[in-house]
Amino acid sequence: CRPSSIIIVLAPNWSSIHLIIMKVGFISSFLSTALLFLPISIISAFEVPYPQSSAEIRSSIVANDVSFATPPQSNNNDENQPITRQIQLGSGTIAEVITCIPPKKTSSSDILENIFSSLMGNDNTSKNNNKPTIAFLHGSFHASWCWAEKYMPYFASQGYPCVAFSLQGTGGTPVTEMGAKKVKIASHVADLNAFLKGLSDDDTATLGLGLGDDPKIVLVGHSFGGLTIMKWLEQIYGDNNDDNNNNNSKDVNLAGVGLMCSVPPSGNGAMTMRFIRRSLRDAWKITAGFVMKKAITDKAICRDLFFGGTTDDNGISDEDVERYQSYFQRDTVATIDLGDLAKKLPSALVDEETGKAPFVDRLPPVFVVGATEDFIVDREGVDETARYMGLEEPLIVDSPHDVMLGRRWNNGANAIMDFIGTL
Repeated sequence: CRPSSIIIVLAPNWSSIHLIIMKVGFISSFLSTALLFLPISIISAFEVPYPQSSAEIRSSIVANDVSFATPPQSNNNDENQPITRQIQLGSGTIAEVITCIPPKKTSSSDILENIFSSLMGNDNTSKNNNKPTIAFLHGSFHASWCWAEKYMPYFASQGYPCVAFSLQGTGGTPVTEMGAKKVKIASHVADLNAFLKGLSDDDTATLGLGLGDDPKIVLVGHSFGGLTIMKWLEQIYGDNNDDNNNNNSKDVNLAGVGLMCSVPPSGNGAMTMRFIRRSLRDAWKITAGFVMKKAITDKAICRDLFFGGTTDDNGISDEDVERYQSYFQRDTVATIDLGDLAKKLPSALVDEETGKAPFVDRLPPVFVVGATEDFIVDREGVDETARYMGLEEPLIVDSPHDVMLGRRWNNGANAIMDFIGTL
């Protein structure tokens, strides 16, 4: 467009900032970048080995035809390979869950130890070591599959049990309200809480994943998954929580929390304004990519938003992009209710002087990671998240927004591994 042919109007409201572009009498109104939440629920209906290409497993999920059953236990042949189930969470949601469990101990001394433990009445066969379980939570346009391609097999190979579940509104986790196109943040938080509590085998609503009676958990969230975790932490560690609350911190053995390329506590509004001031073209790509869902159909926009642009393919072929776009389409059945979220952003409770959450001194160890080539969350947003979580500064890794995919996936994985090493 020629500069003389457009008029730009910025109109903030309660839930977003509207970018209105007028050209030759054609008027289009776009909501500010809203990374959409995809709700998911868990039902143990079937179990399928996760293939090297996740295309097959995504096509195998049939959300509308699920039966209730206990998830079958993995055998030695499928351990250390991602397994997909649908399981009913304690919140009532039927969610897609992917697990990747390290191989059992196989040395003679380990076998004798397990036999002795069984004779003594202690079943240690499902627990290989004292390493924490890593629980992953995805962001908008994604689901639990995004962790299963690289991260989960890698961490399982290092001895860490890995679990991930998909939020409501994604292809594997239907919304609990039939036909709903929007999901409130409270529903995501309730599902996350039920999922984390269900990882313990002794919980009444256990998911039956064999992780032990009180597994240590390192919770890692990406993009809008990070903001969901902030709201969960607010519920668990905030001032409104007390010992009579069923959702208190004693229910989950949380060893650490990590937020990667997370939407900041203030949401997308301030970031949208910064993007518009810096580059109208980039602001348009983000708006078109998410609000108009062009990331599903336009390869260039998809690469810019998630994978580092078109100059360097980041090890992601055009066939990979098409595959991911098919997943994005599946996983945008319902999105986050932005009007509701705007009234409940984590920043509403922030200390105005320090930028910290009021409950930061009660949190377990935390880490915040940003990416050098993040097209969606800018450095100011990452810094805001770090302050909110009580850190002086974040760790910045060489990566695009989707730190868990592409050639440079190990940079984010190394950051997680280094953090776990400090626990």
